[in-house]
Amino acid sequence: MDFQADELAEIFSIFSNAKRIQIFWSLDGTEKSVNEIAQAINSSMQNTSQHLRLMKAQNIVESRRNGQSIYYRIADSDIAVFCRFLQPQTFKGYLEATASKVESEDLPTHEDQRTLA
Repeated sequence: MDFQADELAEIFSIFSNAKRIQIFWSLDGTEKSVNEIAQAINSSMQNTSQHLRLMKAQNIVESRRNGQSIYYRIADSDIAVFCRFLQPQTFKGYLEATASKVESEDLPTHEDQRTLA
């Protein structure tokens, strides 16, 4: 069980970077060259390639070479489903609900915290 938890933690660490999440989104259901991905995420080709290497090492994406271009796609259908789950619209309702809940709760003020200390 520890191995599975460690492996899952490694995969989640890939998504701790905003550019890698953007790469993931840009590849949803498509195959793109490094140049196309770099343009989609507004990043340099070198930076994009580094992120793609990390993602490939974790089997998040796979690649194929066509002449001088390398094309990437999401590695398998389970990861593609996860990709769709990570889309911003998935979290919109959650974030709105969380924000309204926080606003409606009586959170401790600085004065309350001084009193408790």
